[in-house]
Amino acid sequence: MVPEVVAGAFLSSFLSVLFHRMSSRQVLDFIRGRKKTNKLLGMLKIKLRSVNALLDDAEEKQIRNTAVGEWLDELKDAVYEVDDLLDEINIKALRCNLEAKSGSSSTSKITILNSTSFDEIENAIGPRIGEILDRLELILKERVVLCIKTSVKGRQQATLPTTSLVEDNSVYGRDKDKDTIIELLLSNDGENKKISIIPIVGMGGIGKTTLAQLVYKDLRVKQHFDLQVWVCVSEEFDVVRITQIIYGAVSSQTCDMTDLNLLQVKLQEALTGKKFLFVCDDVWNENYIQWDLLRRPFESGAHGSKIIVTTRNEGVASIMGTLPTHHLMEISDDNCWLLFAKHAFKIEGLNENSKLEVIGREIVKKCKGLPLAAKALGGLLRSKANEDEWKNILKSDIWELLDKDVNILPALWLSYHYLPPHLKRCFAYCSLFPKDHNFKKSKLVMLWMAEDLLQPRKKKMAEEVGEEYFDDLVSRSFFQQSSSVQSFFTMHDLINDLAKFVSGKFCVRLEDSDSLNTAIKTRHLSFMKKTDCHAYEKFDDLKYLHTFLPLSLLPIWAGKFRMLDLHHLLHTLQYVRVLNLSRYDIRELPDSISNLIHLRYLDMSYTLIQKLPDSVCILYNLQTLLLSWCLALAELPTDLGKLINLRHLDIRGTKLEKMPPKMGELKDLQTLSDFVLDKDHGDDITELKEFQHLHGTLRIAGLQNIVHAEDALKSNMREKEHLNELILQWGCNSNDSEKDRQVLNNLQPHTNLKELTICSYGSTSFSRWLVHCSSNLVCLRLKRCENILLLPPLGQLPLLKELEIDGLNGVVSIDNEFYADDTCAIKPSFQCLQMLKIKNMLEWEKWSYEGGGFPNLRELRLLKCPKLTGILTLDYFPRLNMLKLCGAGLESVTNISQELILTDLTEIYIDECKKLRSLPEQMQALLPSLQSMSIENCPEMHSFFEGGLPSKLKSVSIRSCKKLIANRVQWSLPRLTSLRHLTVSFEECEAVDSFPEEGLLPFSLTSLWISSLLNLRTIEGELTHLTSLQELTIQMCPELQCLPDEGLQTSLSHLQISECPLLKQRCQRETGEDWPKIAHINNIEIDGKQI
Repeated sequence: MVPEVVAGAFLSSFLSVLFHRMSSRQVLDFIRGRKKTNKLLGMLKIKLRSVNALLDDAEEKQIRNTAVGEWLDELKDAVYEVDDLLDEINIKALRCNLEAKSGSSSTSKITILNSTSFDEIENAIGPRIGEILDRLELILKERVVLCIKTSVKGRQQATLPTTSLVEDNSVYGRDKDKDTIIELLLSNDGENKKISIIPIVGMGGIGKTTLAQLVYKDLRVKQHFDLQVWVCVSEEFDVVRITQIIYGAVSSQTCDMTDLNLLQVKLQEALTGKKFLFVCDDVWNENYIQWDLLRRPFESGAHGSKIIVTTRNEGVASIMGTLPTHHLMEISDDNCWLLFAKHAFKIEGLNENSKLEVIGREIVKKCKGLPLAAKALGGLLRSKANEDEWKNILKSDIWELLDKDVNILPALWLSYHYLPPHLKRCFAYCSLFPKDHNFKKSKLVMLWMAEDLLQPRKKKMAEEVGEEYFDDLVSRSFFQQSSSVQSFFTMHDLINDLAKFVSGKFCVRLEDSDSLNTAIKTRHLSFMKKTDCHAYEKFDDLKYLHTFLPLSLLPIWAGKFRMLDLHHLLHTLQYVRVLNLSRYDIRELPDSISNLIHLRYLDMSYTLIQKLPDSVCILYNLQTLLLSWCLALAELPTDLGKLINLRHLDIRGTKLEKMPPKMGELKDLQTLSDFVLDKDHGDDITELKEFQHLHGTLRIAGLQNIVHAEDALKSNMREKEHLNELILQWGCNSNDSEKDRQVLNNLQPHTNLKELTICSYGSTSFSRWLVHCSSNLVCLRLKRCENILLLPPLGQLPLLKELEIDGLNGVVSIDNEFYADDTCAIKPSFQCLQMLKIKNMLEWEKWSYEGGGFPNLRELRLLKCPKLTGILTLDYFPRLNMLKLCGAGLESVTNISQELILTDLTEIYIDECKKLRSLPEQMQALLPSLQSMSIENCPEMHSFFEGGLPSKLKSVSIRSCKKLIANRVQWSLPRLTSLRHLTVSFEECEAVDSFPEEGLLPFSLTSLWISSLLNLRTIEGELTHLTSLQELTIQMCPELQCLPDEGLQTSLSHLQISECPLLKQRCQRETGEDWPKIAHINNIEIDGKQI
């Protein structure tokens, strides 16, 4: 049975936010000297404190009494009303102050509200406070009937202690994890580690305890250690109790001692010289002092002793662990099914055609690899043989099974139960995200901030607080890294269900089939954009909505708002704080947007809007304005500087040619993606000096428009310590080399900068700070700086990992100075460089390696460097993983030392290298790990030398290489037993009548692509010997008359024929002469059409 539900804890956190807001400067200024309002707000605070005292008892009782749950919902709705009221006081007071200071109330072109005096605000607010007080009074009276009492602590979570016993044949999918942990237990960790601690981390129900049990009882482990002790630690980290358990197990007697000193002395003596294994299961403690106190007696144990710690909190692992954390992941659906079936069916050997199995496998998919969920649901269905009962479970949300004995509920609930109240609110808000939705850390923090879910802290910005909250939820396994999108996060489906459960009716996520008839109490709404939401009158009851969040699993989708709909929507959502209109077909935003005085977050990105209305500039509470990739947006409102609370402005990918005046007024900006200078306002760069808190990426464009180079110095770039990436961009018409040099000198960034891009810079040399004051640079891009003659000693950047040099057409030679110069203290060059990309270097002729090398380079790309001649020597790239050459004038790729073996090189791509004649000799020995090779349009390439190709090749593509293809029999492909994919294009090669020749192709091929055999008439029977072939593509063979008489292999699942007119006729479905040869193939495509 689930213990306490959430409203109490949620409200407790919510009320603390309201108490803080009541003490805010705006509210205190407003009520100063206004006795009536001061008295009403004082009464309101007393009422809210009275309510706060009841929450613990109400929280406990609501699970057993639905009336208490409804009472809490009514209370929560009233608290939201208080929140809206206090927010309105803040906003109107702020507006009055700002307009009084600007003195623009009578002359501003912007339409402003009539309530411009504190007296008028007081007259409007007073009656509303009275109504809320009456409502709270009724709610408090009802608690007597419901027997809700004050100062009653919620019951502690009752959980059974774990033991070391486990049934081996009931565990599936953990063999690899078991072997990994056992290997760590049996290994010698070196002389410096007497005791090693192995943390096992994963979400609740993932199987951490089970894995520890499997390892604990393994015979190899038992024989390796002198002592083994299992301790179920659980939520309360009681040092005395844990020590008692360990000493009792070691001494084989009951221990009642409570004197910790005596206990630890006895335990220390008992462990002396003994190699032990302790398992501390289900640890929650993050107090290092307590852990340090517990572990002191352990130091007397023998070298090689080990401790396994299981926890669902990464923070625990970081405090206790000495070895890398073992993160336990979900098991496969197949293993999940085996576990489910073990508990669901009394008799083993279920009939594979059973209808229950079909339903059961669908139920298992809902478990998303969580073993405890599979076991719990299997046990729930063990006594049920009725198909309808199984279908009901399939259709039910797991969290709807509250009255069932489903252990997954308390297992996951416990993680939520022990969250601090502020994290509970943030987690519940995430119920707006659909399952499998990927979200970004920064975006979610902005949403939390807009909804006032972040508790303010001294000397910490709200974003920093939000990032801490986020990291804490990741650490506690509520969020996990997305497996599909890098740098994004997601929630396990059952965690998502938990969020939906705890958020109740106040957070609503409309799925595809859900009705739009949502409750009036709803404050936060999300829906998939493909949901039919064009009839916005259905939102009329949602006038108190705080969050309007359309979402899409597919970012390319766009809906359409008619202007009438948008007017209606904005008129309805008077209390909205988060408004997402991203990716909709919106070309104009109504002036009525100014009525949304509570708005903090506005996302208009990827729309076709051309300009924002001036009325946006009186949304004084606006914190986040997202306009990225609004391709038609040409200007920002003139008074944008009035949005003094704006913290994030994203204008990437717009048509903006200048910034509005007085941008420097936005002193709290954390994100400013672009700052654009036009020819008439180059001195606006001085506005940047006010932005001391900028984070992330800043692009400064139009630097050629700066008239006085000293203005660039006033931007104070050296003090922007939080910037991660800086893009400096001159225009193509920059023609003052000396001014450009001075401007770049004056734009020296802070040494914390990680990424730097310099585009279209017009001087002949870069500033010294690029090398000597950029010690933390990780990525550097130099693009279209056509006047540069010599590259600086970039090899001396100690942390540089990625370097891109593009379009520096003044550079003829890359010599010793590229690696180091006489002033450089560090002589080894490019110690950390992993990716080097040099492209569009039209005058580059010579590359010398004598000044240094690239000891850790993993990826080398040389693209469109037609004058670069000579030999590319691989000796200077000993750890190369991928080599790509395109449009280079090189004659050879080789190696000097025959002893150098490039064990890391797995991919080679070469294209349009017209003079290239050869690759390294003895490739088989020198490139033993090569898996993919593509050579295209290299007419002088003639062979692969003696020894042939490396044996581990999986994919080979040879196109338009006349001499190389003429010698194809010498490729010795049948020797390549790992080869799966082969592409051969005979474009610009000698005429071939038949293909393939005997002995040309390996039997291991699964995919074959042949093209441009203009004279090919027949395909030889050799093709029918490829018993593993699954995909076959035949392209541009106009004379090909038929397929082999023997037909095509039965293994084929995909056949594609293109630009083969004679063969096309013979392969028509049912009527073609060759149709019987291909009728067994599932997927047949001819000239782009399925047949």
